[in-house]
Amino acid sequence: MKTVKSFVGGHSVMIFKDCVFDEKIRKYRGGTLVAEIPYSGRLLNAHFKQDDAEAIVYDGIEVPTRTPPIYTDVDELPDNSECDFCIVSALYVAACKELGKDTSRLLTIGSPVADDAGHVIGTTALNRN
Repeated sequence: MKTVKSFVGGHSVMIFKDCVFDEKIRKYRGGTLVAEIPYSGRLLNAHFKQDDAEAIVYDGIEVPTRTPPIYTDVDELPDNSECDFCIVSALYVAACKELGKDTSRLLTIGSPVADDAGHVIGTTALNRN
């Protein structure tokens, strides 16, 4: 059996099945909780630099903008003895791809599941990257 740990969000990741897609909020609702993937106890971050860019004026107010991020590094993945797969942020995956790193062990949250208040409480699937 493969081991998976969450390195994103500071919490476990809940996996649901038999959910129904709600077009109004573009998320799934209901379903049955079938698995809880534990939080590893640490986040994996992408490191990048940005510069200030020309502000835009919106409704008479200057809104600062920045240049696109230039990824400089990412936190090191745990070795395979700790887990086979790591749930990380899409930003972390983007940085790894740009830096030419192997992403075969990386997973991201797939189809979000929301509670009655619209808060995301889990997912129906994990994306391979």
